[in-house]
Amino acid sequence: MDEYIDIPGGEKKVVEGFNLLGLGNFTSLITNIKFADWGHSVLIDCVYIPQKRLKYQIIFSQCNEIKWFINDSEIINDAEADIIDFTIEKDADKEYAYFHTDIFDLLIYYGNIKIEKDW
Repeated sequence: MDEYIDIPGGEKKVVEGFNLLGLGNFTSLITNIKFADWGHSVLIDCVYIPQKRLKYQIIFSQCNEIKWFINDSEIINDAEADIIDFTIEKDADKEYAYFHTDIFDLLIYYGNIKIEKDW
């Protein structure tokens, strides 16, 4: 469900990312992030409900900016990152996705997004 919020200077669209994925309140983990075409494409491998290991992939294409911030350098060797928050936002002419995890924050400005899951 899209939520539109009027702000000075234009319209801002905020989408709670888990709603976009059709996921409920269970945990999602990021298991791998791959960059292709020198960062023009970003592929994020995830699992939903860690006990069931339901795999899905979020594919961003036509990316023009990526920002990465480490939150906790003591756990950078963990194999999976717990997604705490995931939102999709559109502000002016830019659309971007924001991931907040226990290990890092990731901000991706993109042209297209695609979700692949087989369950």
